Amino acid sequence: MSRQCGNCTKCCDGWLTGVAYDKPFFPGRPCHFVASGDKCTIYAKRPQNPCVIYKCEWLANPDIPEWVKPNEINTIITRRKFEDSGIEYLDMSEAGEKLRAEVLSWFIMYAMEKGLNVRWQINGGANWFGSQEFLDAMKKEVTK
Repeated sequence: MSRQCGNCTKCCDGWLTGVAYDKPFFPGRPCHFVASGDKCTIYAKRPQNPCVIYKCEWLANPDIPEWVKPNEINTIITRRKFEDSGIEYLDMSEAGEKLRAEVLSWFIMYAMEKGLNVRWQINGGANWFGSQEFLDAMKKEVTK
């Protein structure tokens, strides 16, 4: 059985960046089409990019526990890739509250167990660990 967004709209609530039908959303500005409460008003006709192609890691990865659903932990986990090098990493972004210790602890343990590159934020400050190639890529990104 595949997971469903259900009443979770964290990716649309103004924590990520995108444009849906010429209406931009970004941190501090929710998607124009998300209704207050918990639903997308255009879900059946949502645009391919960014809406259909975006998959939060909770939806895409069955290894992620049920309790890590974004609207339950106020955090979004996204698989990202550096365009120039192709290096993949998991990015954990706060989405409505400060990252909880138990969530961060799970995330770090999971990443270490799986040998993943990871980046997370606490109060807007970025932190990361992973392979040397990933560390070099992050350092390059930060100094841009």
